[in-house]
Amino acid sequence: MQGSLQDNNSKFTAGIVINPLILNPIKSAINRHGFAGFWFQGIANRAHQDYLQNCKKNILTRRVLHRTDGILSSSSKVQLLQNQYMARVAPSDINFAPALQLDEPYCYQLLENDQANKAKKLFNSYGINTVVSYPLRHFSSSVWCGRFTLLSKYDSSELNFSGLDLSLKQAQMVLFEHYHDELNPYLQSNLFNQTAIKALKMAAIGLHNHEISAQLHITVRGVEYHLESMRNKLSASNRANLVHIAHQLEII
Repeated sequence: MQGSLQDNNSKFTAGIVINPLILNPIKSAINRHGFAGFWFQGIANRAHQDYLQNCKKNILTRRVLHRTDGILSSSSKVQLLQNQYMARVAPSDINFAPALQLDEPYCYQLLENDQANKAKKLFNSYGINTVVSYPLRHFSSSVWCGRFTLLSKYDSSELNFSGLDLSLKQAQMVLFEHYHDELNPYLQSNLFNQTAIKALKMAAIGLHNHEISAQLHITVRGVEYHLESMRNKLSASNRANLVHIAHQLEII
């Protein structure tokens, strides 16, 4: 499928297309740097480490990191491209893991052994020649960041990177203002049982297990099970530490 990345007529399967009233000023700023479209998402600081470890006990398994929950796209066509990338390319793409590193921007490598790889073939089918992963520190969170995946029809040598960091920081602030909860990676993909979250919220305000049991209409043993499950998932040492970690991750 080919065509402008700003075409909004394509069907999509998952994620969010940014409201045009929010998008237009962002799109204008990014276009000045040579990028035609983008998708944006929240990335946990531990995502790269968890991806490399590939441990089923980690919160962020590879299966979770390959999902498309909580990803904002600049058009429905970009959203379709992003869905196709995640479903068909990402699990074997050499770029996926490096793009999870959040210390500096990363330009996708679209050739392997001087041959076009699957990523290049997919992006080129949309008229895209350069893909840049651009992470930005979250101004109020120490556990997750924002990340733009920028798309351009130009080669990287033709792009204007001067002032791009400032443009993207301003864009991120706008997107966080309107979509913060949707972007929090710890609120995506049904990582946590919703009854467990409710129990933890009640524990955080000081309710005892029998009080939580009464309000949730489950047994005290059920409350204990849910809180213990959360403690194990978050590697918390005790109840107080569990509440502290949950606040850090903004899940309660």
